[in-house]
Amino acid sequence: MALELFSEVLGRKVQIPENPERIVSLAPAITETLFLLGLADRVVAVSHFCNKPPEAREKPRIGSYFQVNYEKLEALQPDLVLVTTGAQRRLALELAEKGYPVYPIPLPVSVPGVIDMALQVGLVTGAVREARELTGKLTRQLAGIQPLSSPLRAYYEIDLGGPVSVGALSYIGDALDRLGLNHPFQGERQPWIINPDPAVIAEFNPQVIIYEKAPYKPYRDEKIIEDLASRGLGNTDAMKKGNVIILPPDSLAHYGPSLIGVLEELSHRLSEIKA
Repeated sequence: MALELFSEVLGRKVQIPENPERIVSLAPAITETLFLLGLADRVVAVSHFCNKPPEAREKPRIGSYFQVNYEKLEALQPDLVLVTTGAQRRLALELAEKGYPVYPIPLPVSVPGVIDMALQVGLVTGAVREARELTGKLTRQLAGIQPLSSPLRAYYEIDLGGPVSVGALSYIGDALDRLGLNHPFQGERQPWIINPDPAVIAEFNPQVIIYEKAPYKPYRDEKIIEDLASRGLGNTDAMKKGNVIILPPDSLAHYGPSLIGVLEELSHRLSEIKA
């Protein structure tokens, strides 16, 4: 039996099986969610960036975040291809034009949106009860994370081929707010701040810097500190007091269910900061 679900991104209804058996996921957050919903045996392929949970690495990889090996995809005969929106919107449209049963899950712009995304994955795949159990657990976990009693000035950066920070329209920006952190671009109504101006950051004078390593770039922590200092951030309170938190890849940048656990751990680390 097939279902018809309307997609705002595609502007039309998408026909998918009531309980899809051959799922391709091209978004790391969606892949993690599928595994947590107990649907690992239905996942026939993932993208090269789908590394959570570790078991996802054992699945065939048929593309990146932006493109697909169509020869491999055709051979798999998927009955559902899952992507997100935002940067993957073009890919969603391309897959739809080629006749694949693609359904784009909206990209979250807040931490509750990350939880809602997990629910939507469950609704689309037929794992409704499992999705409600998962999102209930995540909601309770998020509710237990308390913001700092005294807000800190913070600067977040990730290497995405160059320094990138976040604005108000990013789930990471929302996460920083929820942790009790003020950040220099929190009023900017855009998700990403590409090549942020070091002068703006220095003037903001963060008390803590949160740096997330890039995947496949195993830089030493010392090099990261040196690079930050070389861009004029060496005299900030954060650098002078050694308040630099270096996160592994796919920490805050990963908007799957494990993000809530990352926030929980980061909250504990921030509570120990002596500003």
